[in-house]
Amino acid sequence: MEYQEATAIVGKKSGLYDVTTINGIHQRRLFMSQDGRLCEFAPRSRTKGFPIGSQAVEHWTALNPAEPKTTNIVRKFQRYAAKADFTSPFIRKCLEADPEKDCYANGLTTGTHIDGEIISLQAIARYDDWAVSQFRKALRERQNYRSCRFDFRGYDGALWLEVVTEDTKYSRKGDIIAGFSKEYRGCGNGYYYTLIDNEHFIGTDID
Repeated sequence: MEYQEATAIVGKKSGLYDVTTINGIHQRRLFMSQDGRLCEFAPRSRTKGFPIGSQAVEHWTALNPAEPKTTNIVRKFQRYAAKADFTSPFIRKCLEADPEKDCYANGLTTGTHIDGEIISLQAIARYDDWAVSQFRKALRERQNYRSCRFDFRGYDGALWLEVVTEDTKYSRKGDIIAGFSKEYRGCGNGYYYTLIDNEHFIGTDID
């Protein structure tokens, strides 16, 4: 594919695209920089990224906006978030989301195949009951907590929780910001889940 052809497709509409190569179809979050370069968003970012060179684009055989999932799972996010007895920027964003838009457009996720995937504390407890009991205690008592890494289905699992102590542009005093990660062994990359109620994490990002 010609570089100019790719830039014309992405144009001013950033988002999730299906990139086809001889190795198959891969989804990538693309955008155009202010100086007209084709770029890919950095993991866990909606504003920053890195340029894609023309040599890489030459290996693309097709580029199309990713088809929206037939089942919009925004309402799933809202159902779980409504059960939380704590507040967080993520909870508020879920409750205020537009069900007519997908998760990525609502800013709930970075647009991955784990969007909406649920992992419960009960499931995690099968691998590290102590970490889960301490996490529950921290949530109940509104205290910060960060577990050690533990084995979780062949990944390095970890739990963390932070209590916001002062109002910011993003969060409010008393908010709970918490999550669960399962990362490849010995690597800082993996799958990330955000606490959406008192017992469940929901898939939001892949790095």
